[in-house]
Amino acid sequence: MHLLRIFTFIIFFLFSILTNAKPDTSSSINNYTNPDLVFRLLLAEIASQRGELNLASELFLDLAKQTDNGFFAERATKLTGYTRNAALALEASKVWNELNKDSADAQQALSEILIANNKLSEAKPILQKLLLKEKTRASGFLYLNSMLSRVPDKKAVLTLVTELAQPYPRLAEAHFAVVHAAWINKDQKAYEKELAAITQIKPDWEMPILFKGQILAQDSPEKALNFYSSFLNKYPKSNDVRLEYAKLLTNGRKFNEAKNEFIKLVNTANSSAEITLAVGLLSVELEDYDLAEKYFLQSLKRKPKDKDQVFIYLAKIADKKNLSDVAITWLNKVGNGNHFIESKLITAEIIAKKESVDKALEFLNAIKSNSPDEKLSVVQLKTSLLSRFNRHQEAFELMQNEASNFAQSAEFKFDYALLADKLNKYDLMEKLLREAIKIKPDYAVAYNALGYSFVDRNINLDDAKKYIEVALSISPNNHYILDSMGWLYFRLGKLDSALSFIQKAYDVQADPEIAAHLGEILWAQGKKKEAGDVLELSLQSFPDNEVLKETFKRLR
Repeated sequence: MHLLRIFTFIIFFLFSILTNAKPDTSSSINNYTNPDLVFRLLLAEIASQRGELNLASELFLDLAKQTDNGFFAERATKLTGYTRNAALALEASKVWNELNKDSADAQQALSEILIANNKLSEAKPILQKLLLKEKTRASGFLYLNSMLSRVPDKKAVLTLVTELAQPYPRLAEAHFAVVHAAWINKDQKAYEKELAAITQIKPDWEMPILFKGQILAQDSPEKALNFYSSFLNKYPKSNDVRLEYAKLLTNGRKFNEAKNEFIKLVNTANSSAEITLAVGLLSVELEDYDLAEKYFLQSLKRKPKDKDQVFIYLAKIADKKNLSDVAITWLNKVGNGNHFIESKLITAEIIAKKESVDKALEFLNAIKSNSPDEKLSVVQLKTSLLSRFNRHQEAFELMQNEASNFAQSAEFKFDYALLADKLNKYDLMEKLLREAIKIKPDYAVAYNALGYSFVDRNINLDDAKKYIEVALSISPNNHYILDSMGWLYFRLGKLDSALSFIQKAYDVQADPEIAAHLGEILWAQGKKKEAGDVLELSLQSFPDNEVLKETFKRLR
């Protein structure tokens, strides 16, 4: 098949040469019909097909020199792009330029190869020639810094770009090329000067605004937000800037403000399904489920990339509204793709709430899982449902029966260990956690669970500290691990250290059991009113949490 393609290419090439030949090029035609040349052309094509690209490049370059045909030089140049033969690439691109003096592609290829070889002075006249073409000048300047990004001498790059831009004082793209090079070279004065020039020439151009905004956001997101806001007040139709502004608001958890900006984008003619989807997600975050549903439905009409994910979002909203049948209808629309198992697990959760755990288990038993991860997800949900309804022994027996199927799964062993802990099977719990750590040495939550089990029983506190310290070194901002370290210090009687860790954990996540620990420590420090306030506030959100209720009752 490869040989057929090669012969077809050669016949087509020779035919095109012969049919396009001029009357006075009979000697050239003789060259192309020379058996030796045809043989070498065949050899070059076979080499390229077999991946022997250096050999193919050399053969095509020799053919270009022998025939004075730019096609062979172009072929040689492009093939060297897949090799690391810089010398051959440079020679081939120079021959291509000599044979096709007016080819912009040849000039661009040569300039890129010269730049890659740090030959900026040789590249300069070629770049100047390319930039003479008014039609492609603006895009050429925008492409410059991408070509020059790997040149180590950033000062030389700035000098080159400045000199190339100098003849075009009224071209905003030329100034922006200098802005980019100045920033990379840390030349703040040149950076500010060129940005000011762009503002005078093309004040509503969004690209430099986005560039400056992203730089500001690295040091101060608030400054970037103010900068974007000021620009949008002057140029409210700048949708690219508005989108970046909305994203930055979202990152800063200013969800309501972000939602308002996304809604403005949704109402524009060029709004995409993804922007509509973003409004829906922000509305969910703000617990405005009716608005979220509206925008998720709207995103479906705009053909999103992942409609199954949208079906799941709509199902979750319906579930929030206690519309179980509607939720399941949405979930049944999910196809056999990436979200199939997820949709079935959510369906099982709804069945457990609407009917019973046993009905949910029957549903899960009927699911055909294709991968070990999918099978593990199904087992995890089964045990979670049983545990949630205080059927810990059944959950434990299920894990016990499945253990041989997940002998190398750290996640399975971790979940199995937590069930063993609930049934006071501490030796088994410790064994499983150690096995999980052996399989996955950076498994922070396993180290934490092992350490916390000691702290909770007030035993082996020195060992507990070692395990929790390892967990913190792997995941320093995990609120559960921070809570474990705080509770360890409480057990050791170091109340100030305990409060420091627990408060940090509570600031990350106001979990009810962390709240119980925080209340306990504050109470031990004599701060009884503060302790009571923390516990009462948490009880408002988690009235059924047993640990929280027990702590409040005991300390009240």
